[in-house]
Amino acid sequence: MILMRDKRAIIIRSPKLQRIRNNLRDLFYLAVNSKWNEVHDTRRGLLFRSDGSRRSIHDFSPDELAYFRKLQEQEASITDMINRSILSCVTCGKGKRDMVYNKAYGAWYCTECYGMERLSARKRAKIKAKNRRPKSCEEKVIESHSKTFL
Repeated sequence: MILMRDKRAIIIRSPKLQRIRNNLRDLFYLAVNSKWNEVHDTRRGLLFRSDGSRRSIHDFSPDELAYFRKLQEQEASITDMINRSILSCVTCGKGKRDMVYNKAYGAWYCTECYGMERLSARKRAKIKAKNRRPKSCEEKVIESHSKTFL
């Protein structure tokens, strides 16, 4: 496994290299999407009988159900892999931008989204310094999220 440094920015200034980067990302995305479609079609095929009527999941044999669940897990794994890769920003989903890696989430953010997250984290840190009251569970989660951008 390759470990990235936290807050590692990949910025390409040359328009030619940006075009190459974007084309490579598109190519990787198409390959992964093709695999996802293959798994999805296989899983969907289990839901229909040969006459075209829909089967309930309760009609599956134990082996079919195990296979169906395995296919669902593969779909989810592929989706998560795409969402957390450098192919697209985990926040906005855009892929034709420079990216920054956030190690705490194991995900890539475009520089614009990362900048907004960092700015809002700084604002929350200033407010937190003024406010010394007990925190709710939600506030603790927001605070831990903010710390990853500081």
